[in-house]
Amino acid sequence: MKNKVSIERQGKINNLDDLLNQFSISLRCHSHRVAVCSAIIAENANAFKNFFDIPAGMSLPVVAHLGGTCHDIGKLMLPALEARGDEYMKHPAMGADLLKKHKGVLFSNKPFAHMVIDIVRYHHEKADGTGFPEGLRSGDIPLIAGICSVANKLDHHMYSRHKHSGDAAKILKILETQVDKQFIECIWVCVERAWSRLAERYAVWNHLTYNHNRNES
Repeated sequence: MKNKVSIERQGKINNLDDLLNQFSISLRCHSHRVAVCSAIIAENANAFKNFFDIPAGMSLPVVAHLGGTCHDIGKLMLPALEARGDEYMKHPAMGADLLKKHKGVLFSNKPFAHMVIDIVRYHHEKADGTGFPEGLRSGDIPLIAGICSVANKLDHHMYSRHKHSGDAAKILKILETQVDKQFIECIWVCVERAWSRLAERYAVWNHLTYNHNRNES
């Protein structure tokens, strides 16, 4: 993955694929998994759809999927792929600012654009104010970003390279300690409803990764 979004400096962003195609393979796969999980969680949110203020003509799963696809796009702006600490914590704001700057080209100024940008900017915020980049607390964090936040945490625990992968019950317990259930209670209900589908997806992804690694060794 390139250290900066060279395509932006050259003034050649024509569509979202121009940016997404600069992702490394690992980042592209992670973003795909987060997007799929976000959509699955959102599909179980019909009872709470009034909380999300979705524009007419758009569905919550579609917006959640697009936000999950783009959530780490700010990592393209980091000085190095291995950036950590303060540098790493800049990527949500950098990604949101990039999408906002080019939203006319990327999203044709559609009314859902601000929701995708919110997902990118706030997917690392926490209800207790210890998240980043702005340290927002529960009532100030857009609820749509909570779906991606949970999906992102889910991927970090469920995917095969992590020690708890495959142990669905243990992962659900871990997520319970990391998610403010009172703040995003409706999202947690959606996760519980979608849990079997999410677990099935990761069983497939982890199996494919295992076979790939065996063939590479």
